[in-house]
Amino acid sequence: MINKLGSSGFIGNFIWLIVSIILAVGVWYVAVTSADPITRQQFAAIPVQIVQDDTTVLTNTPTRFALVTIQGAQTVVASRQADDVIVRADLTGLNPGIHTIPLEVSVAPPQPDEPQRLVARTQPAQITVELELRESFQKPVEIIVSDTPPIGFTNDSPESDIFQAVVSGAASVVSDVVAVHGVLDLSENQNPIAADVRLFAVDAEGQVVSDVTVEPQTTGVSVNITRRDDVKQVSVRPNILVGTQPDAYTLSTFSYEPQTLFIGGVAEQLETVNDTILTVPISLQDRTTDFSVDVPVRLPNDELFVIGGDNIITVNISILPQIAVRQFNNITVGRIGLPEGNTVTIAPQTVAVVINGPSVLVEDLQRSDIQVIVDLNGFEPGRYDLTPSIVINQAELNEENASLLPAVVNVEIFSDDMVTEGTEEPIPVTTPSTE
Repeated sequence: MINKLGSSGFIGNFIWLIVSIILAVGVWYVAVTSADPITRQQFAAIPVQIVQDDTTVLTNTPTRFALVTIQGAQTVVASRQADDVIVRADLTGLNPGIHTIPLEVSVAPPQPDEPQRLVARTQPAQITVELELRESFQKPVEIIVSDTPPIGFTNDSPESDIFQAVVSGAASVVSDVVAVHGVLDLSENQNPIAADVRLFAVDAEGQVVSDVTVEPQTTGVSVNITRRDDVKQVSVRPNILVGTQPDAYTLSTFSYEPQTLFIGGVAEQLETVNDTILTVPISLQDRTTDFSVDVPVRLPNDELFVIGGDNIITVNISILPQIAVRQFNNITVGRIGLPEGNTVTIAPQTVAVVINGPSVLVEDLQRSDIQVIVDLNGFEPGRYDLTPSIVINQAELNEENASLLPAVVNVEIFSDDMVTEGTEEPIPVTTPSTE
């Protein structure tokens, strides 16, 4: 009986101990969470780091980003940034085939004063991967010339520093590779070159095979480029018959395209061809304005030909009238706009006008075609120095083609009330017609 009671008391005490511990933990948890409550934070688009062996190749495209949710004390969670979160998919040790791999997430460890742990989970929680055995093969290297040298030059076969390159990748993809190519553009080269060319894998139809790696990625290539014996580059010059233009006109400038041609033929004949050849003659007869003309070149031999078949040269020629200068003296200075009740004197009363312009216009100009006028509209009585206007009765000439000698005249305006008896009246000025 004693033993039974003793046993019962022990169990009772043990139960009370357990309950006390639970209550203590609960009180502690409530105290802690009240001061630093539990919270969550999400980080979107965290990259999934895929770790795998060199013996396999990932052939499908699984999800590369994950949504990560972390949970823990507010002070701890708030201090974490996206850079603190790492998501991994471990493929090491897996055989070829299809596998479902859980995503592992880790968060930067808490500081010493952050004893509470973080709970993290990802969405999706796992990814499906398809692995294939990695294979490597040596494939021949071929250098392809995509564009040949300019006309008149030829190239030898390119020489590569290596003859084979290693192509690695999934067995099903590598099996399609038949060669490794490099492309060389010689369109701007007239001399031997040495260059580094990037390499890429191709299939039997010459199409680029992706998802494989080529080692080395580049190769050094040298190409010998020489001038062709059966082609000669020559300069072209328009054969303009200077002096055939009409009188009073002159050849100003000219331009033409193309300025060089490539002539083909037998090497012995090409050696006799001058470095510059002329076009057929271009006459300027009856040409008084700018014009453009297409003319052929004159080849020294009928057996020679222009590479490309087009020996037409486009010539642009500028024709300008010759410039003449004439001076017209004793042109009377007229006036307009004098208010009623006023009288005016102008000194000097005549000026010289110098006309500068195309000779075909200036030579036909008459004194009667030129007027010099001062505009007195709005002027009060007084003395003024004014610049007269020049009017030329020739549609293609204007004031910009003329200048005055002198350029300024003295104008004095008198009110009729100012002219008293016995005072000499101003000399009247004749006003020319402004029509």
